[in-house]
Amino acid sequence: MDYKLFKSNITDSNVFETIENKVDFYGLDENNIYDISVEYYNNDLNEEMLNENAAFEIKRKHYVFIKKVRNLFEKYNIKINKFHLMGTIIDLKENEMSISILKSNYDKKSNTVWPCKEIFIFEDSKNKLDDLLFNNQISEEDYESNLEILKDELNIYEKEDEMQYLN
Repeated sequence: MDYKLFKSNITDSNVFETIENKVDFYGLDENNIYDISVEYYNNDLNEEMLNENAAFEIKRKHYVFIKKVRNLFEKYNIKINKFHLMGTIIDLKENEMSISILKSNYDKKSNTVWPCKEIFIFEDSKNKLDDLLFNNQISEEDYESNLEILKDELNIYEKEDEMQYLN
């Protein structure tokens, strides 16, 4: 089950009421265990702009949100194993949230918080480019060009001071 919430953020006081009104809890089987994935527009990222040296930390508000959503599902006798919370500024518009509920394939409870999904995409794509360069499948110029395109796509900016020293 997939749900999209508009005009909602994980820190809103009424977000749990919105989720409760949106999710069809009676359509979920109490005998099954589920995983939840929530993607939200992370205002912190928008304010600070992405920077490859920035450390976007996991904050208390992330775990408070997860705990309250877990409690909401428990209220309807729905068991949750894995809970993924991912922040983004690319895939969603401001104050949007996307919630997916799937049957679980896992046997343990866990929480995963990624405040900045784009950094993980950047790292994964950069690793692929590194491998191509290392195996001589692309030239150094192609590598640098693709890296710049990747940074532009993800709005990852380097500090201007660092740019002044490039030849």
